[in-house]
Amino acid sequence: MTPIDSASPLARKPRTPLQRLWTMAWRAPLWAILSAIFFGTLFGSDLQSYALAYAVALVFSYVIGFAMWLLECFVLPRRDYAGTGRGWMIPLHYLGVALVSSYTAALIVHFTLMPGFLGSARAVAISGMFALLFTTLIGGLVSAVSYHRTALDRARAIERLRAELAEAELRALRAQVQPHFLFNALNTIAALVREHADEAEDTIVRLADVFRYTLRASEREHTRLDEELEFLRAYLAIERARFGARLQVQERIEGAVGNLGVPSLLLQPVIENAVRHGIGARAAGGTITLVARREGDRLLIVIEDDGPGFDPASKPSGNGFGLHSVRERLRSAGPPHQLKIGTRAGGGTRVEITLPVLPSPLTSTPKLEEMP
Repeated sequence: MTPIDSASPLARKPRTPLQRLWTMAWRAPLWAILSAIFFGTLFGSDLQSYALAYAVALVFSYVIGFAMWLLECFVLPRRDYAGTGRGWMIPLHYLGVALVSSYTAALIVHFTLMPGFLGSARAVAISGMFALLFTTLIGGLVSAVSYHRTALDRARAIERLRAELAEAELRALRAQVQPHFLFNALNTIAALVREHADEAEDTIVRLADVFRYTLRASEREHTRLDEELEFLRAYLAIERARFGARLQVQERIEGAVGNLGVPSLLLQPVIENAVRHGIGARAAGGTITLVARREGDRLLIVIEDDGPGFDPASKPSGNGFGLHSVRERLRSAGPPHQLKIGTRAGGGTRVEITLPVLPSPLTSTPKLEEMP
Protein backbone atom coordinates (compact mmCIF):
# COMPACT_ATOMS: atom_id res chain seq x y z
CA MET A 1 0.00 0.00 0.00
CA THR A 2 1.23 3.48 -0.85
CA PRO A 3 2.54 5.31 2.22
CA ILE A 4 0.45 8.23 3.37
CA ASP A 5 2.19 11.48 2.45
CA SER A 6 2.70 14.46 4.71
CA ALA A 7 -0.31 16.28 3.21
CA SER A 8 -2.71 13.54 4.27
CA PRO A 9 -5.03 14.19 7.23
CA LEU A 10 -3.71 10.96 8.74
CA ALA A 11 -0.21 12.40 8.76
CA ARG A 12 -1.10 15.84 10.13
CA LYS A 13 1.29 16.87 12.91
CA PRO A 14 -0.19 18.16 16.17
CA ARG A 15 0.33 21.85 16.85
CA THR A 16 2.95 22.84 19.40
CA PRO A 17 1.96 24.77 22.56
CA LEU A 18 3.56 27.90 21.10
CA GLN A 19 1.49 27.60 17.92
CA ARG A 20 -1.69 27.12 19.95
CA LEU A 21 -0.84 30.14 22.12
CA TRP A 22 -0.43 32.27 18.99
CA THR A 23 -3.79 31.04 17.69
CA MET A 24 -5.45 31.96 20.97
CA ALA A 25 -3.81 35.40 20.91
CA TRP A 26 -5.29 36.44 17.54
CA ARG A 27 -8.65 34.78 18.06
CA ALA A 28 -9.39 36.35 21.45
CA PRO A 29 -10.14 39.84 20.02
CA LEU A 30 -12.56 38.23 17.56
CA TRP A 31 -14.44 36.35 20.28
CA ALA A 32 -14.62 39.60 22.31
CA ILE A 33 -16.58 41.29 19.52
CA LEU A 34 -19.60 39.02 20.08
CA SER A 35 -19.71 39.72 23.79
CA ALA A 36 -19.16 43.47 23.24
CA ILE A 37 -22.10 43.69 20.87
CA PHE A 38 -24.38 41.90 23.33
CA PHE A 39 -23.44 43.86 26.46
CA GLY A 40 -22.95 47.16 24.62
CA THR A 41 -26.48 46.91 23.30
CA LEU A 42 -27.78 45.83 26.71
CA PHE A 43 -26.19 48.74 28.61
CA GLY A 44 -26.50 51.89 26.55
CA SER A 45 -26.25 51.15 22.82
CA ASP A 46 -23.83 54.06 22.33
CA LEU A 47 -20.17 54.22 21.29
CA GLN A 48 -18.91 54.55 24.85
CA SER A 49 -20.93 51.53 25.98
CA TYR A 50 -19.64 49.41 23.11
CA ALA A 51 -16.04 50.51 23.76
CA LEU A 52 -16.24 49.67 27.46
CA ALA A 53 -18.01 46.39 26.74
CA TYR A 54 -15.30 45.44 24.23
CA ALA A 55 -12.52 46.24 26.71
CA VAL A 56 -14.17 44.10 29.37
CA ALA A 57 -14.84 41.29 26.91
CA LEU A 58 -11.21 41.41 25.75
CA VAL A 59 -10.01 40.85 29.32
CA PHE A 60 -12.35 37.89 29.68
CA SER A 61 -11.33 36.45 26.29
CA TYR A 62 -7.61 36.57 27.02
CA VAL A 63 -7.85 35.31 30.59
CA ILE A 64 -10.18 32.43 29.71
CA GLY A 65 -8.25 31.66 26.51
CA PHE A 66 -4.93 31.56 28.38
CA ALA A 67 -6.43 29.28 31.04
CA MET A 68 -7.79 26.92 28.37
CA TRP A 69 -4.38 26.91 26.70
CA LEU A 70 -2.74 25.82 29.94
CA LEU A 71 -5.40 23.14 30.44
CA GLU A 72 -5.13 21.65 26.93
CA CYS A 73 -1.35 21.83 26.59
CA PHE A 74 -0.09 20.99 30.08
CA VAL A 75 -2.87 19.48 32.22
CA LEU A 76 -4.99 17.15 30.08
CA PRO A 77 -1.99 15.53 28.26
CA ARG A 78 -0.78 14.31 31.68
CA ARG A 79 -4.16 12.80 32.52
CA ASP A 80 -4.95 10.02 30.08
CA TYR A 81 -8.62 9.20 30.58
CA ALA A 82 -8.92 7.04 27.44
CA GLY A 83 -10.19 3.56 28.25
CA THR A 84 -10.43 4.31 32.00
CA GLY A 85 -14.16 5.04 32.13
CA ARG A 86 -13.41 8.53 33.44
CA GLY A 87 -13.85 10.44 30.22
CA TRP A 88 -16.67 12.37 31.91
CA MET A 89 -13.99 14.20 33.91
CA ILE A 90 -12.76 16.08 30.84
CA PRO A 91 -15.88 18.32 30.62
CA LEU A 92 -15.58 18.94 34.35
CA HIS A 93 -12.02 20.18 33.84
CA TYR A 94 -13.23 22.63 31.19
CA LEU A 95 -16.13 23.78 33.35
CA GLY A 96 -13.94 24.33 36.39
CA VAL A 97 -11.29 26.21 34.42
CA ALA A 98 -14.00 28.36 32.77
CA LEU A 99 -15.43 29.37 36.14
CA VAL A 100 -12.08 30.07 37.82
CA SER A 101 -10.71 32.03 34.86
CA SER A 102 -13.99 33.96 34.49
CA TYR A 103 -13.91 35.14 38.10
CA THR A 104 -10.22 35.93 37.70
CA ALA A 105 -11.08 38.14 34.73
CA ALA A 106 -13.96 39.68 36.70
CA LEU A 107 -11.56 40.59 39.51
CA ILE A 108 -9.20 42.23 37.00
CA VAL A 109 -12.09 44.26 35.59
CA HIS A 110 -13.26 45.10 39.12
CA PHE A 111 -9.90 46.62 40.06
CA THR A 112 -9.13 48.28 36.69
CA LEU A 113 -11.79 49.08 34.11
CA MET A 114 -14.97 49.04 36.22
CA PRO A 115 -14.51 49.54 39.98
CA GLY A 116 -17.41 47.88 41.74
CA PHE A 117 -17.90 45.30 38.99
CA LEU A 118 -18.15 42.65 41.76
CA GLY A 119 -19.53 45.00 44.37
CA SER A 120 -22.44 42.80 45.45
CA ALA A 121 -23.45 39.18 45.78
CA ARG A 122 -25.91 39.71 42.93
CA ALA A 123 -23.11 41.03 40.70
CA VAL A 124 -20.93 38.02 41.56
CA ALA A 125 -23.78 35.63 40.70
CA ILE A 126 -24.59 37.45 37.45
CA SER A 127 -20.91 37.44 36.46
CA GLY A 128 -20.71 33.68 36.99
CA MET A 129 -23.96 33.12 35.11
CA PHE A 130 -22.83 35.10 32.07
CA ALA A 131 -19.42 33.43 32.21
CA LEU A 132 -21.05 30.01 32.05
CA LEU A 133 -23.44 31.11 29.31
CA PHE A 134 -20.83 32.53 26.98
CA THR A 135 -18.32 29.79 27.75
CA THR A 136 -20.97 27.24 26.79
CA LEU A 137 -21.93 29.08 23.61
CA ILE A 138 -18.37 29.67 22.45
CA GLY A 139 -17.32 26.16 23.49
CA GLY A 140 -20.23 24.70 21.54
CA LEU A 141 -19.30 26.72 18.46
CA VAL A 142 -15.67 25.69 18.70
CA SER A 143 -16.69 22.05 19.19
CA ALA A 144 -18.98 22.19 16.15
CA VAL A 145 -16.21 23.63 13.97
CA SER A 146 -13.74 21.08 15.33
CA TYR A 147 -16.19 18.23 14.72
CA HIS A 148 -16.80 19.43 11.16
CA ARG A 149 -13.08 19.55 10.44
CA THR A 150 -12.56 16.13 11.99
CA ALA A 151 -15.39 14.69 9.87
CA LEU A 152 -13.84 16.18 6.72
CA ASP A 153 -10.42 14.80 7.65
CA ARG A 154 -11.88 11.36 8.23
CA ALA A 155 -13.78 11.48 4.93
CA ARG A 156 -10.59 12.41 3.07
CA ALA A 157 -8.67 9.67 4.87
CA ILE A 158 -11.36 7.10 3.99
CA GLU A 159 -11.31 8.13 0.33
CA ARG A 160 -7.53 7.84 0.28
CA LEU A 161 -7.64 4.40 1.89
CA ARG A 162 -10.29 3.30 -0.62
CA ALA A 163 -8.08 4.47 -3.49
CA GLU A 164 -5.11 2.62 -2.03
CA LEU A 165 -7.25 -0.51 -1.57
CA ALA A 166 -8.43 -0.31 -5.19
CA GLU A 167 -4.83 0.08 -6.31
CA ALA A 168 -3.81 -2.98 -4.27
CA GLU A 169 -6.70 -4.98 -5.77
CA LEU A 170 -5.64 -4.00 -9.28
CA ARG A 171 -2.08 -5.08 -8.61
CA ALA A 172 -3.33 -8.41 -7.32
CA LEU A 173 -5.47 -8.84 -10.45
CA ARG A 174 -2.48 -8.10 -12.68
CA ALA A 175 -0.47 -10.69 -10.80
CA GLN A 176 -3.21 -13.20 -11.64
CA VAL A 177 -3.61 -12.15 -15.28
CA GLN A 178 0.04 -12.63 -16.16
CA PRO A 179 0.33 -16.32 -15.19
CA HIS A 180 -3.13 -16.90 -16.73
CA PHE A 181 -1.89 -15.48 -20.02
CA LEU A 182 1.40 -17.40 -19.71
CA PHE A 183 -0.47 -20.69 -19.25
CA ASN A 184 -2.41 -20.19 -22.49
CA ALA A 185 0.67 -19.08 -24.41
CA LEU A 186 2.65 -22.12 -23.24
CA ASN A 187 -0.18 -24.35 -24.46
CA THR A 188 0.19 -22.72 -27.87
CA ILE A 189 3.95 -23.31 -27.86
CA ALA A 190 3.50 -26.91 -26.75
CA ALA A 191 1.21 -27.52 -29.72
CA LEU A 192 3.86 -26.20 -32.13
CA VAL A 193 7.03 -27.73 -30.74
CA ARG A 194 6.89 -31.14 -32.41
CA GLU A 195 5.80 -30.24 -35.93
CA HIS A 196 6.65 -26.54 -36.21
CA ALA A 197 9.82 -26.01 -34.22
CA ASP A 198 10.77 -22.75 -35.96
CA GLU A 199 7.36 -21.25 -35.30
CA ALA A 200 7.55 -22.41 -31.69
CA GLU A 201 10.91 -20.67 -31.29
CA ASP A 202 9.59 -17.46 -32.82
CA THR A 203 6.58 -17.62 -30.51
CA ILE A 204 8.81 -18.05 -27.47
CA VAL A 205 10.82 -14.98 -28.44
CA ARG A 206 7.64 -13.01 -29.04
CA LEU A 207 6.26 -14.20 -25.70
CA ALA A 208 9.40 -12.99 -23.91
CA ASP A 209 9.07 -9.58 -25.57
CA VAL A 210 5.40 -9.33 -24.66
CA PHE A 211 6.04 -10.23 -21.03
CA ARG A 212 8.87 -7.74 -20.79
CA TYR A 213 6.44 -5.13 -22.07
CA THR A 214 3.59 -6.12 -19.73
CA LEU A 215 5.83 -6.13 -16.68
CA ARG A 216 6.83 -2.54 -17.37
CA ALA A 217 3.30 -1.48 -18.31
CA SER A 218 1.87 -2.99 -15.12
CA GLU A 219 3.87 -0.55 -13.02
CA ARG A 220 1.38 2.14 -14.06
CA GLU A 221 -2.35 2.34 -13.43
CA HIS A 222 -3.03 3.76 -16.89
CA THR A 223 -1.48 3.62 -20.33
CA ARG A 224 -2.25 5.06 -23.74
CA LEU A 225 -4.82 3.27 -25.88
CA ASP A 226 -2.37 2.84 -28.76
CA GLU A 227 0.04 1.05 -26.37
CA GLU A 228 -2.76 -1.22 -25.20
CA LEU A 229 -3.58 -1.97 -28.86
CA GLU A 230 0.07 -2.70 -29.59
CA PHE A 231 0.08 -5.22 -26.78
CA LEU A 232 -3.12 -6.84 -28.14
CA ARG A 233 -1.57 -7.17 -31.59
CA ALA A 234 1.43 -8.94 -30.09
CA TYR A 235 -0.85 -11.22 -28.10
CA LEU A 236 -2.93 -12.04 -31.19
CA ALA A 237 0.26 -12.79 -33.13
CA ILE A 238 1.03 -15.48 -30.56
CA GLU A 239 -2.50 -16.88 -30.86
CA ARG A 240 -2.26 -16.80 -34.65
CA ALA A 241 0.71 -19.16 -34.40
CA ARG A 242 -1.77 -21.75 -33.13
CA PHE A 243 -4.85 -20.90 -35.19
CA GLY A 244 -3.15 -19.83 -38.41
CA ALA A 245 -5.56 -18.50 -41.05
CA ARG A 246 -8.51 -19.48 -38.86
CA LEU A 247 -7.94 -16.33 -36.81
CA GLN A 248 -8.68 -13.05 -38.60
CA VAL A 249 -8.63 -9.61 -37.01
CA GLN A 250 -10.27 -6.39 -38.18
CA GLU A 251 -9.66 -2.99 -36.60
CA ARG A 252 -11.65 0.22 -36.84
CA ILE A 253 -9.79 2.67 -34.66
CA GLU A 254 -10.36 6.41 -34.81
CA GLY A 255 -7.02 8.12 -35.20
CA ALA A 256 -7.69 10.68 -32.49
CA VAL A 257 -8.25 8.17 -29.68
CA GLY A 258 -4.78 6.62 -29.67
CA ASN A 259 -3.39 9.10 -27.14
CA LEU A 260 -6.28 8.76 -24.67
CA GLY A 261 -5.57 7.03 -21.39
CA VAL A 262 -7.04 3.64 -20.47
CA PRO A 263 -6.45 1.32 -17.50
CA SER A 264 -3.45 -0.86 -18.29
CA LEU A 265 -4.13 -4.43 -19.44
CA LEU A 266 -7.85 -3.63 -19.78
CA LEU A 267 -8.67 -5.37 -23.06
CA GLN A 268 -6.54 -8.52 -23.04
CA PRO A 269 -9.04 -10.64 -21.02
CA VAL A 270 -11.85 -9.71 -23.45
CA ILE A 271 -9.71 -10.57 -26.50
CA GLU A 272 -8.70 -13.83 -24.84
CA ASN A 273 -12.34 -14.78 -24.32
CA ALA A 274 -13.12 -13.92 -27.95
CA VAL A 275 -10.28 -16.16 -29.16
CA ARG A 276 -11.07 -19.00 -26.83
CA HIS A 277 -14.89 -19.09 -26.96
CA GLY A 278 -15.47 -17.47 -30.33
CA ILE A 279 -12.70 -18.53 -32.70
CA GLY A 280 -11.61 -21.70 -30.92
CA ALA A 281 -15.17 -23.03 -30.80
CA ARG A 282 -15.49 -23.10 -34.61
CA ALA A 283 -13.60 -25.51 -36.84
CA ALA A 284 -13.50 -22.88 -39.58
CA GLY A 285 -12.29 -20.18 -37.20
CA GLY A 286 -13.61 -16.68 -37.47
CA THR A 287 -12.98 -12.96 -37.21
CA ILE A 288 -12.47 -10.68 -34.22
CA THR A 289 -13.45 -7.05 -34.78
CA LEU A 290 -12.02 -4.30 -32.61
CA VAL A 291 -13.64 -0.84 -32.65
CA ALA A 292 -12.58 2.25 -30.71
CA ARG A 293 -14.06 5.71 -31.03
CA ARG A 294 -14.79 8.78 -28.98
CA GLU A 295 -18.37 9.77 -28.23
CA GLY A 296 -18.40 13.16 -26.50
CA ASP A 297 -16.74 12.81 -23.12
CA ARG A 298 -16.63 9.02 -23.33
CA LEU A 299 -14.45 6.44 -25.03
CA LEU A 300 -16.30 3.48 -26.58
CA ILE A 301 -14.44 0.23 -27.23
CA VAL A 302 -16.25 -2.70 -28.87
CA ILE A 303 -14.86 -6.23 -29.30
CA GLU A 304 -16.90 -8.63 -31.42
CA ASP A 305 -16.44 -12.17 -32.66
CA ASP A 306 -18.51 -14.19 -35.13
CA GLY A 307 -18.32 -17.40 -33.12
CA PRO A 308 -21.25 -19.46 -31.86
CA GLY A 309 -22.10 -16.87 -29.21
CA PHE A 310 -24.29 -17.84 -26.28
CA ASP A 311 -27.85 -19.00 -25.81
CA PRO A 312 -30.12 -15.94 -26.30
CA ALA A 313 -32.54 -17.39 -23.74
CA SER A 314 -29.96 -17.01 -20.98
CA LYS A 315 -27.62 -14.04 -20.78
CA PRO A 316 -23.96 -14.76 -20.01
CA SER A 317 -23.13 -14.43 -16.34
CA GLY A 318 -20.00 -12.40 -16.99
CA ASN A 319 -18.62 -13.55 -13.66
CA GLY A 320 -15.51 -15.26 -14.97
CA PHE A 321 -12.04 -14.19 -13.89
CA GLY A 322 -11.32 -12.27 -17.10
CA LEU A 323 -14.46 -10.13 -17.01
CA HIS A 324 -14.08 -9.62 -13.27
CA SER A 325 -10.63 -8.16 -13.88
CA VAL A 326 -12.06 -5.89 -16.59
CA ARG A 327 -14.69 -4.56 -14.18
CA GLU A 328 -12.04 -3.87 -11.54
CA ARG A 329 -9.94 -1.97 -14.06
CA LEU A 330 -12.95 0.08 -15.13
CA ARG A 331 -13.40 1.10 -11.49
CA SER A 332 -9.93 2.67 -11.57
CA ALA A 333 -10.99 4.76 -14.58
CA GLY A 334 -13.79 6.35 -12.56
CA PRO A 335 -17.37 7.10 -13.61
CA PRO A 336 -19.05 6.92 -15.99
CA HIS A 337 -17.99 3.42 -16.99
CA GLN A 338 -19.92 0.41 -18.23
CA LEU A 339 -19.37 -3.15 -19.43
CA LYS A 340 -22.10 -4.65 -21.63
CA ILE A 341 -22.12 -8.19 -23.02
CA GLY A 342 -24.59 -9.13 -25.72
CA THR A 343 -25.22 -10.97 -28.96
CA ARG A 344 -23.61 -9.64 -32.13
CA ALA A 345 -25.86 -8.92 -35.09
CA GLY A 346 -25.49 -11.93 -37.38
CA GLY A 347 -24.29 -14.22 -34.59
CA GLY A 348 -21.43 -14.18 -32.14
CA THR A 349 -20.65 -12.13 -29.06
CA ARG A 350 -20.35 -8.38 -28.61
CA VAL A 351 -18.57 -6.81 -25.63
CA GLU A 352 -18.98 -3.06 -25.28
CA ILE A 353 -16.77 -1.08 -22.90
CA THR A 354 -17.53 2.54 -22.07
CA LEU A 355 -15.19 4.63 -19.96
CA PRO A 356 -14.55 8.34 -19.42
CA VAL A 357 -12.09 10.17 -21.61
CA LEU A 358 -8.83 10.10 -19.65
CA PRO A 359 -5.83 12.30 -20.40
CA SER A 360 -2.77 10.67 -21.89
CA PRO A 361 -0.34 9.44 -19.20
CA LEU A 362 2.67 11.71 -18.72
CA THR A 363 5.10 8.91 -19.54
CA SER A 364 4.87 6.18 -22.12
CA THR A 365 5.56 2.51 -21.77
CA PRO A 366 8.56 1.48 -23.89
CA LYS A 367 7.54 -0.10 -27.16
CA LEU A 368 8.34 -3.75 -27.82
CA GLU A 369 11.03 -2.97 -30.37
CA GLU A 370 12.70 -0.49 -28.00
CA MET A 371 13.24 -3.03 -25.23
CA PRO A 372 16.67 -4.54 -24.62
